Amino acid sequence: MIWNRDARFVVGADLGGTNIRAAVLDRDGKMLGHGKRPSLALEGSARTIGQIKQAVDEAITEAGITRAEIGGLGIGVPGHIDPEGKRVLWAPNFYEDGFPYRNIELGDPIAEATGLPVLMGNDANVAALGEFRFGAGRGTRTMVMFTLGTGVGGGLILDGKLWTGFTGGAGELGHIIVAAGERGGAAAYGSLESMAQIAAICERASRKLCQGRKSTLAERCAYDWHRITPKDIADAALEGDAVALEVLEETGYYIGLGVTSVVMLLNPEKIVIGGGVAGAGELLFEPIRRTAWANSSSTLIKDCPIIAAELGDDAGIYGGAGLVFDALESAV
Repeated sequence: MIWNRDARFVVGADLGGTNIRAAVLDRDGKMLGHGKRPSLALEGSARTIGQIKQAVDEAITEAGITRAEIGGLGIGVPGHIDPEGKRVLWAPNFYEDGFPYRNIELGDPIAEATGLPVLMGNDANVAALGEFRFGAGRGTRTMVMFTLGTGVGGGLILDGKLWTGFTGGAGELGHIIVAAGERGGAAAYGSLESMAQIAAICERASRKLCQGRKSTLAERCAYDWHRITPKDIADAALEGDAVALEVLEETGYYIGLGVTSVVMLLNPEKIVIGGGVAGAGELLFEPIRRTAWANSSSTLIKDCPIIAAELGDDAGIYGGAGLVFDALESAV
């Protein structure tokens, strides 16, 4: 399909393992209409594409515009996307014929279903693009974003452009090695993800409780260590709980080491940190900053603020819109 450079609107979408969320945005980043459907991630690409179409249709209807006024659809997808933004090379949470996505043509079938030109990108990369264009990264040219949640991801904005590398897989910041530690998910031993993902943070707290440390976390989880959540830890830390504060201090230390590696490698203007774990606020950001300052070159870190993301769960939608805006700006 041909990009419509004169289009006033685009659609951004965030495809998650549970839901697909879509919104119509104008060129100023104002959301005009929303759509949401279950993503049916385990039921095959055809079912998922159908859900994407319904969410997009709902957003367009709510916005009160016509499809002809829309320049295209940009989607953040949790997986490795090819450099052309059309094929899912690997997505562990989406299944086709009983197996995780590998080399699945998704972009063109979505375009056919929705009647819109389509670009896809890795969800963390796309979230970084959203923060760059519409959120905490506004006004910068070089920005790095870390996303802290079930896993640890990231995105790189270099000289004003999303950098995805040779095969589309750049920005996997969770795989930076920061310790001689455990393994987390598909990440390597001692990776940032293995030390700072939600499971690792909760495990860190559980170990301290199992060692007999006194903490209000025990009452919060009804003495069932498997029920501890990052919010429990953050809430307890706000009340001055020593164990919870220690867990956030240790977590911030590992994230700070990851930030140090990025600062020394790329010399960015700004580090943006988002995701559910970042909700702990300054209790987490203070040890992140302290560790980065202690381990980075002072001439690089002093001009690189480490700040919280602004767009929350909508970063992927804004970033999907950003993919299309970038395409429209470069279309001939």
